[in-house]
Amino acid sequence: MRTIVLLALASALTAFASDANEDLLSAARAGDLAAVKTAMEHGAAVETKTPYGQTPLYLAAMNGHEEIVRYLLDKGANTNVSDTFYKAPMLGFVLQRKHWEVAKLLVSRSANPDGDLGDVAETGRADLVQALLAKGKPSQASLDKAYEGALEQKQTEVAGLLKGAGAHEPAPPIAVDAKVLESYAGTYKSDQIPIEIKVFSKEGKLYIQAVGQPELAMKAVGPSRFAFAPAQVEIEFDAADSFTLKQGGGSFKFKKGGAK
Repeated sequence: MRTIVLLALASALTAFASDANEDLLSAARAGDLAAVKTAMEHGAAVETKTPYGQTPLYLAAMNGHEEIVRYLLDKGANTNVSDTFYKAPMLGFVLQRKHWEVAKLLVSRSANPDGDLGDVAETGRADLVQALLAKGKPSQASLDKAYEGALEQKQTEVAGLLKGAGAHEPAPPIAVDAKVLESYAGTYKSDQIPIEIKVFSKEGKLYIQAVGQPELAMKAVGPSRFAFAPAQVEIEFDAADSFTLKQGGGSFKFKKGGAK
């Protein structure tokens, strides 16, 4: 009988904790700080996740709920979280939606300054760049890429901050034969992410364009390797019909005409 009672009690506690986790996710999404605190007091896990991998901090941050973000960060919530569908990092969503004060809170606690610097610098907001640099110095490679991007976008104040942090002057672009560039042209898809990318050349430059997004003029950094410094995007062709795209620590294979 005692065993049955203990099992019943354990089951009830598990259900209670599960309810508290759901309450925390809902409250964080809605911006209800009082309900967030209540859920935490009832045993909710600060890193509980939705089916798409979004934590309470992720939900609060992407919706601009500054007070909840501050509270969850003080509880030790992890800032380095991406959803499992779009592979979108928390900070990326926040910057896209222009929740600048939330972004400043996130970068001040960033555990991934190398991964965050490019996205932050791309906004052109010197206050965000300064907040990230105050957290700790990113790697030389990240500083150099962000600096090159700021120069290309004519973001003088951001470029000055990055130069002051030790960024090096960018190397001149490499010339790639026009026929090689033309051989890369086509539409590419990936098995890893639901994005279609068009590749084309014009005026001696290679361009990429994701569906519904602006075209990006890529700088040649090798015969088969190209970069767009403002967004820290790199693509490297394995052959004329396939390339690997790298951004924010992610690496994705694309195939011309469709993934296989």
